[in-house]
Amino acid sequence: MPAPTPHRRFDRLEEWKLEPSGSSWFLRFRGARGIADHVVGALPRARALADATADHRWPHRVRMDFAPPDGLEDFLRLLGEVVVIPVGSPGGVDGAVALDDHARPVREGSSELARTEHGGLLHLVKHGVGTRAEIDRAGRRLCAELAEVVLRHEWFVRSTRLLPVPGHDPGRPATSVLLGLALGQELGLDVTPVADDRRVRKPARQMTPREREDLLTAFRVDEDLSGRTVLVVDDTHRTGYTLAGVANAARRAGADTVLGLTVTRNSPR
Repeated sequence: MPAPTPHRRFDRLEEWKLEPSGSSWFLRFRGARGIADHVVGALPRARALADATADHRWPHRVRMDFAPPDGLEDFLRLLGEVVVIPVGSPGGVDGAVALDDHARPVREGSSELARTEHGGLLHLVKHGVGTRAEIDRAGRRLCAELAEVVLRHEWFVRSTRLLPVPGHDPGRPATSVLLGLALGQELGLDVTPVADDRRVRKPARQMTPREREDLLTAFRVDEDLSGRTVLVVDDTHRTGYTLAGVANAARRAGADTVLGLTVTRNSPR
């Protein structure tokens, strides 16, 4: 299988600079607009400004009326390495990232897709296409990389509970749950179960638009999450409805901030 071609999708932090201006600092950047949400989430005293549409080199800006804190530059480098997932419709989460896309075109403009390295590792874990040792190594690597994202992400590191997305078939262990349990052990965080009262549900990719909308109220969290920052863990992000449904359940349980973390994003454009 050919390797996917690197190409810019403007879903990462492409380029950035920090500039002092009097007693303030400005972060100017190019890339996904949602990056500003992550910066303001990590630095609540910061403020996202209206896009500077005339400045094509630096179209997005965040103002800080304080000196940039230690660790900010490593945080910004992280936002250049992960995929920033938009949190518009269907909503539910305050910010979300994936390690990578699941697949990308083999060449610019091609409709032929090839799995990324992370997409291949996830396929190995989800479908067991390999030896037990290969599957275990792939799972450990994915867990380690997810943990690194949490520890380097100045907002995600404040999470106090992990909520793995339940699988669509209760008769099979869900990859998202296995990853969530392993990640909780790696980070020393408690894992909160998410209930789905339906016996079996279709995979999101097979659902009708109405069935996807039903996911928004499909889940339940029985633990009191009042005032907490929680991290919803899934294996892949496709339409966003499953992630939003679990986020809504967390908010009904009292969560103040809901963040999302997935291995891959499976929505090639």
